[in-house]
Amino acid sequence: MQLNNLLVYLLLAVLFAPLLVALAVRWCNPKSARAVAVYGSVLHLLITASLVVLNTGYMGFEKHSGLAYEPQCVPGDSGVSGMAGTNEHRTSWNLLTLAPPHALNDYRSAPPAIQFFIGLDGLNLVMVALTSLMFFFAVLVSWSSITDRAGAYYAWLFVLQTAVIGAFVSFDIVLFYLFFELTLVPVFFLIGFWGVGGARRDAARKFFLYTLFGSLFTLVGIIGVVLANPMPLNPDSGKPMYNAPTQEATNPMNPLGPHRMPTPGPITFSIPQLIKNAYMWDTAHDEAVKSAIHRVSVAGKNATADRQKELDDARATVATRRTMIAWLFFALMAGLAVKIPIVPLHTWLPAAYSEAPLPITMLLTAVLAKLGTYGILRIVIPIVPEAAVVYGLPVMGTLGAIGIVYAAFCAYAQRDLKLLAAYSSVSHLGFLVIGLFAMNREALSGSVLHMVNHGLSAGAMFALLVFLSQRYRTLDATQYGGLWGKYPRYTFFTIVICLAGVGMPGLNNFVSEMLMLAGLFDTRNLKLVGYSLAIVSAVGILLSSWYIFTMLRRVFFGPLQEPARIEAVTVPPGDIGGRELVPVAFMAALCLTLGLYPQPLLDVIETDVNRVSQLANRARLRIDPTAVNPADAVESERQRVYE
Repeated sequence: MQLNNLLVYLLLAVLFAPLLVALAVRWCNPKSARAVAVYGSVLHLLITASLVVLNTGYMGFEKHSGLAYEPQCVPGDSGVSGMAGTNEHRTSWNLLTLAPPHALNDYRSAPPAIQFFIGLDGLNLVMVALTSLMFFFAVLVSWSSITDRAGAYYAWLFVLQTAVIGAFVSFDIVLFYLFFELTLVPVFFLIGFWGVGGARRDAARKFFLYTLFGSLFTLVGIIGVVLANPMPLNPDSGKPMYNAPTQEATNPMNPLGPHRMPTPGPITFSIPQLIKNAYMWDTAHDEAVKSAIHRVSVAGKNATADRQKELDDARATVATRRTMIAWLFFALMAGLAVKIPIVPLHTWLPAAYSEAPLPITMLLTAVLAKLGTYGILRIVIPIVPEAAVVYGLPVMGTLGAIGIVYAAFCAYAQRDLKLLAAYSSVSHLGFLVIGLFAMNREALSGSVLHMVNHGLSAGAMFALLVFLSQRYRTLDATQYGGLWGKYPRYTFFTIVICLAGVGMPGLNNFVSEMLMLAGLFDTRNLKLVGYSLAIVSAVGILLSSWYIFTMLRRVFFGPLQEPARIEAVTVPPGDIGGRELVPVAFMAALCLTLGLYPQPLLDVIETDVNRVSQLANRARLRIDPTAVNPADAVESERQRVYE
């Protein structure tokens, strides 16, 4: 069996195996359901590990100069499964065909279709690995805390895992949206049925409706980018045109003649294709303006009214497209911002986090919040890069900065340790949003790394809270004190994870936060905005140390103080160990490993981070031709993008 085929089968197994486990655990008794869930999550983790090792160790990701994502391990790729022996980076598996083949009048035989287009690249490989790992830990953490209808609980948990992984591996924009929305259903039931408070059903409804409302705007944005970026066709041959417009669209017999725009072809839902189409249309419109300016300047005083009108029309077309792209940017960001969440779209969070069972809260912050930041990296920046350059840092970055400070003060004011951890997560995610919209290699590398780092440190924090919840049934910080003397091992791991969360050198968050800060000092970004956001981000790190160390002093130091144990609590009062220790110790070890040696992960994401960075660089050049970084001087605006 060829390695490519094996990787395709492993990817399909990673995506659909959780559904098989969900069917297996649904009708099991509670004890059997827990065992099947653990074995199923371990098997999924092993399959994912095999996929990661084979991709990074034996195949690697192609390091070519193309600007579009070109995934590997694509099911339905004729280059993988056929005799060609090359990866074509696309699929032939259609889910919904929108037009019969005879509707196309040229050489193409494939009609526009929503496809089952999944694959792997450096960006989603690390997120799939994080998802598999965190769901395994969630199953372990749920062992003692979930006893009521355990089979149904684990079934919904594994359905959620499929939805999350599906969103990460999707390269069809509609398929991404379907998986993105599918995550709402299992979370709704997991909070509503297994929540810990009396208001759990209200919290579940609020989460569902709030997130669905934001996602509808994202759906409008998705429809908009699909319709605004059809396949560009050569006006003479009718073939797809992805070379520089000046080489193929301008009449070679008359260089001073009118610029010939591509003609719109069929629509596509492929994310790589949309990226290429959007780049081509943006560049073609800019070339039309340059051509008109050149014709007017050559004519000088003898310029005719027709040539001046041609210039005015070209400029108006560019202005109209940029206005449309700006609206699409904000529409796409609406649902993603709610999912992250970005202040002020975070108001669903306190109720959902406080009412959800701790394993689900762990997944909300460690994995589901990353669907929003991943959507920015996968869709928003590559498809609407000019709007991301213009509005990313000034608008979204400013909201992220507000969230850093606001959430830090909210965290300090919390008595509930779960809400303290939740607001801390909002603060760190604000930092992540700023890093994404800096849109250079350093900041983007730091952002992807921070998705993993924050998932580990925040997930470990919620896993640690399960220890107290199972013994005392309360997370009120004012009822605790001096726990170090009674639970030394638990205190040790809590301090390690807290130090990772505040960015202590030698632990994981330090590396990603420093990369994101370095990316903000980029002369191509607005200096005042970039430097101001860098200062706020640094202050946010200081504030996180303030409320985290205050919590540690209150809960773990001083004279021993603990709540009265409830008779219904069956967990022994001993220190952390056994099944409780596995997820916490493993995540702490990963925090240390990624803090000391993050290079392997950075190598995995390097190629795809460079692609996103190049798209952002070209958008900056189209907006301001003087916005050139010497390090990127080789990336000329007129460079051929696709061979």
